[in-house]
Amino acid sequence: MDVSQYLEIFIDETKEHLQSLNEHILILEKEPENENTINEIFRAAHSLKGMAGTMGYKRMQRLTHDMENVFSEVRAGNMKVTPDLVDVLFRGLDALEAYLANILESADEGTEDNEDIINDLNNILKAGVGGGIEEAAPAAAANAANTAAAKTEPADKCKFKYLKLEEHEKNAIAKAYEIGLKVVGLTIYIQEYCVLKGARAFLVNRALEEHGEIIKLDPSAQDLEDEKYDFDYSAFIITKETPEALIKYAMNVSEVKDVVADYYQLSEEDKVSAASASNTGKGQKAKGNEVKAGK
Repeated sequence: MDVSQYLEIFIDETKEHLQSLNEHILILEKEPENENTINEIFRAAHSLKGMAGTMGYKRMQRLTHDMENVFSEVRAGNMKVTPDLVDVLFRGLDALEAYLANILESADEGTEDNEDIINDLNNILKAGVGGGIEEAAPAAAANAANTAAAKTEPADKCKFKYLKLEEHEKNAIAKAYEIGLKVVGLTIYIQEYCVLKGARAFLVNRALEEHGEIIKLDPSAQDLEDEKYDFDYSAFIITKETPEALIKYAMNVSEVKDVVADYYQLSEEDKVSAASASNTGKGQKAKGNEVKAGK
């Protein structure tokens, strides 16, 4: 997918988020416990991370990811805003503005990794939270797994269950189960405020395709790219993974609001139809081989 069509939107949105960061870091310097300011900085970093990832600006994405991590803990009350953190934030803001300047000049973010800023952010995070992150990780993982499992249940959100499959898609599903694979249906919900929803769907699909083969999209891949959909779409994927795992992979993409998934099974009628088509194909192949052998 060519994301260059989104460059102008990316630049405009980035300017707005950087302006927001600048204003709120200045407030934070004077009011380190201002919850609204903390939330705004988190949201700006989160949005910048998602947009940079969409455009392939990995250095910018990495820096904003670490800024987001710090403010996730600040929001949760696990650490306090300190003068050192504010200083690093200003340096991070300067680095992000430098990335944007490079993009404006050449559409490329440049080669500066800003390792010193990233290291300082992570050191502040470790000092502020200590072992809290590691201790909370198992519980968080368990909660995430439970949440994912719960999301496989509500049929009203599982729009994939109501899609009409073509014969070749039914055959692909039947063959997948024959060779020990599974088929999972998903409905992906994108945040309504997402600006680049075509690119967002592309990133979700790319994440899913690392774990299987997508055999159906509704709307089509072209319609998704052209943003000819509201804020949700459905997919079927042949995979070894569980629905819960696929939910996790899709939810790792920023600005994804929700994902529901479940194993998909053909109806008995469709199974018979697929088996009949398979047997017909085998018969035609065998017949063709017999003719060749006769020659």
